[in-house]
Amino acid sequence: MRRPRQHHARRSALLAALLVAVIGGGLLSLHFYQTKQEEKELENWLEEDAYDPAARSSVYYDGRWYQLRDDLDTYLVMGIDKTGETKYGDEDSLFNNQQADFLVLMIADRSDKTYTALHLNRDTMTEIQRLGLAGRVTGTYTAQLALAHTYGSGGRDSCRNTVKAVSRLLYDTPIDHYFALTMDSIPVLNDLVGGVTVHIDEDLTPADPAFVPGADVHLEGDQALAFVRARRNVSDGTNLSRMNRQRTYLDALYTQLKTKLNTGNRFALTVADKLSPYLTSDLITQEFADLLERLKDYEFRGYETTRGNAVSDGEFIEFHIDEEALQKQVINLFYEPK
Repeated sequence: MRRPRQHHARRSALLAALLVAVIGGGLLSLHFYQTKQEEKELENWLEEDAYDPAARSSVYYDGRWYQLRDDLDTYLVMGIDKTGETKYGDEDSLFNNQQADFLVLMIADRSDKTYTALHLNRDTMTEIQRLGLAGRVTGTYTAQLALAHTYGSGGRDSCRNTVKAVSRLLYDTPIDHYFALTMDSIPVLNDLVGGVTVHIDEDLTPADPAFVPGADVHLEGDQALAFVRARRNVSDGTNLSRMNRQRTYLDALYTQLKTKLNTGNRFALTVADKLSPYLTSDLITQEFADLLERLKDYEFRGYETTRGNAVSDGEFIEFHIDEEALQKQVINLFYEPK
């Protein structure tokens, strides 16, 4: 599949598609209150290396030409596993200890007011950039997708580095906006909607004694965090199992959230304000609140995941993408015949 050519990404005010993942994933990090000038300065810090997904729009695939659709808005939602504040680095690199454990690309179709969620495996092996102390790219290497966020300060530079890694993984598909929430935002969001009820399909008692197979548990406070975060000591210990649980939680949370949004009591702005200490985005608070309000106007088409094989070396797990299947998936999600 050839790389896309020229394209100027359209950014619509309709940001509703992304909310299910932002709210449902509940796992991200940054500050709402950043100016457009700050974002422009950050662009100058990050070296483009002739990489510009927004400047490409056509691909040749399976015997015909396709063009990138111009009626889509894309939002990368990141759930950040923040294990501490310590930063590490030397003259050639700057990195932190915050991995993007949860990654969903929300794809909003403005033409029919629907959206799709592409749930990406954090263990996906792909090309990521190393960032130096001045924010410059010092090289690339193949590693787990989650590690892209560990390069940089842990702020917007790390988010943008992850955006680039995901875009490149998806054959330079443009990504319009990003959101990142830290894990400790999950109990806050969960309790804002009145708690979330989930069905327990497997033995998750190492994470919480109430998580017995067959039980319906109304998650409150830190229980919600335990349900979406536990991995190594529950089930088969893989991220694939955790991703299934995350989608179960997202579905239940979405139902609760829509009910609250329909009350018309400025609930969207309340959510935006409560999440602001945990959230990093290239959108400001009011834009995020507007997104919440518009969510109820879109229909959710469901989740997609990438095909591939998970391989363990005894300590780490690597997820190797099925490239042929991914090419077809990218064409179906983002392109149309010319």
